Amino acid sequence: MLWLALKTLFHEKGRLIITLTGIIFSTVLTLTQVSMYLGMMGNATSVIRHTGADIWITSKNIQNFDFANPFPEERINKVNSIPDILWADKIILTWGFLKLADGGQEQVQIIGFNPDTGIGAPWFMRTGNASDVKGGRYLIADKTAEQRLGKLEAGTVWELNENRFKLVGLSEGIKSFTTAPVIFMAYNQTRNFHKGWVLANQTSYIVAKVKDKRKTEEVVATLKATMKDNDVFTRNGFISKTVMYWTVQTGIGMGYFLTAILGLIVGGAIVGQTIYANTMEHLREFGTLKALGARNTDIYRVIFSQVGISAVFGFAVGAVLILLMKNGIEKAGVSLYLNPVLFFILFLIILSICFLSAYFSVRKVRTLDPVMVFKS
Repeated sequence: MLWLALKTLFHEKGRLIITLTGIIFSTVLTLTQVSMYLGMMGNATSVIRHTGADIWITSKNIQNFDFANPFPEERINKVNSIPDILWADKIILTWGFLKLADGGQEQVQIIGFNPDTGIGAPWFMRTGNASDVKGGRYLIADKTAEQRLGKLEAGTVWELNENRFKLVGLSEGIKSFTTAPVIFMAYNQTRNFHKGWVLANQTSYIVAKVKDKRKTEEVVATLKATMKDNDVFTRNGFISKTVMYWTVQTGIGMGYFLTAILGLIVGGAIVGQTIYANTMEHLREFGTLKALGARNTDIYRVIFSQVGISAVFGFAVGAVLILLMKNGIEKAGVSLYLNPVLFFILFLIILSICFLSAYFSVRKVRTLDPVMVFKS
């Protein structure tokens, strides 16, 4: 029956083009929306995921990673007093304004980390080393920020909050959800130059590593009992907190998913309409096949083969298009998260919707009376 499916499918080339266009549109729109959402959530949680800590201690009632509030850094002593803790360290997150070459300013997100341990440091360096920020007014900027900051070269001097800093290294691929360029510097330097924003003896986060990961939940429970003025999260718990904030509380995630669903519905509607029109056009031929002894399941194979072929070709073209557009989209500052698993899952979804869209065609064939062939 495959030969019959191909013959009837390619008989009306205009209708086939419309079908493929619908699937391509659905594929590109859905892949773009889902990959953009995953890319943004990846940016929002990148520091949490790459720090290597099992536990994050934050200010009370924090909403997400980017909205940190200071609290006394001496509370790290309570963390270190727990026998199951392997190490604990502090991270400062704050904001500043970087003066540009043209005299303008750009707001940046500043992450202060301990250069001796590297906890909270950039995890991929294009030039220089993360420890180079130690011992003075030094900073590391991310290469992806060049679109907003201008050309970044190690050894140049930049003015941050009216203080001069030397750029000693460039990280790669580190972005924040807020799209503000990310700047790394030594923990003590961040606090010293940023007085007023970061008070003496205060920090934004305390992070800790557990000796035995199986005891992580137990250690978190202990810390919650002893640090009632702070929130204590596991690594995955803090990731989930951040993702849920941006997805649900801001409505951003819902916007992306609604657009993706709309794309799937439109694509499915186009496929359903064209397959149904194709079935109606060849209804007498299907009636003839039934009169000759063909079963309903044989004709179902023809219809579903048409749908499957259209879905495969349409999805393949759409996937190629999104891969070709990826670099251009990311150069505009938008992160896309694309991997084989995402492509496979979306293909199954699109294929399922295309099969569902053929329901009315299958229903029409099921009730088709072969006698109609012999009627004038």
